[in-house]
Amino acid sequence: MKKENILQIVIVVSLLTLYEIATRIGWLNSFTFIPFTEMVKSTVHFLVSPDFLWEHIWPTFIEIIISFIGAAILGVSIGLLLWRSDFMHHTFQPYLLLFYAVPFFAIYPIFITLFGTGPLPVITVGMLFSMPAVISNTAIGFRETRRVLIKYGKSLNLSFSKMLLYIYFPSAWPYIFSGLKLATAYSIIGVVATEFILSARGIGYSISYAYNNFDLYGMYGGILLVILISLFSNTILGYIESRLFKRHS
Repeated sequence: MKKENILQIVIVVSLLTLYEIATRIGWLNSFTFIPFTEMVKSTVHFLVSPDFLWEHIWPTFIEIIISFIGAAILGVSIGLLLWRSDFMHHTFQPYLLLFYAVPFFAIYPIFITLFGTGPLPVITVGMLFSMPAVISNTAIGFRETRRVLIKYGKSLNLSFSKMLLYIYFPSAWPYIFSGLKLATAYSIIGVVATEFILSARGIGYSISYAYNNFDLYGMYGGILLVILISLFSNTILGYIESRLFKRHS
């Protein structure tokens, strides 16, 4: 294990220990904060509860996966279009940069009208919220392909499809993968946040329900569960990225 990884672990453990002590001895208001160990117990209780697993964790997981896959497929496809057309790139790039200023969660009544209150509006918001990161990074990645590689591919008389497969994608994949990692985080944020207001199930709904009913243990247990999902997703993507890097290095 690298020194920086050890230091990161030490910092996290130290902060959690300090927080645990502060809640136990009353430095923090017990009506607002609970000890970290109690959060862990609540999260474990959720994970071992079949009802909570199928009614909340599983729906949220499926919604995140679908919104991420949709953002990945559409994002890479639209990114390719922006790469192929300078006019399209320069026209839509400013809108992509300003995309996150759009108050998606403020226009949720429109999504209710169009899709109802099921999982579809939740998936739609999650996908729309995460897709611009993939679009921008894909377009930038292809545009940053070194000219010497392009000339080399053309000197071999490669077709456009083979140029994509052997030249452009290998060169652009670090950018694309960065976009996919951002899309994962944004998918989780979009899905869980939308479940607060658009859903009657899911982890976001359970957190909101616990908050409205003054259930601190349920609320913090759900929050910790979301954090664990984010950490798990980033760990998996980091592992995949390291494997791809070794393959292309």
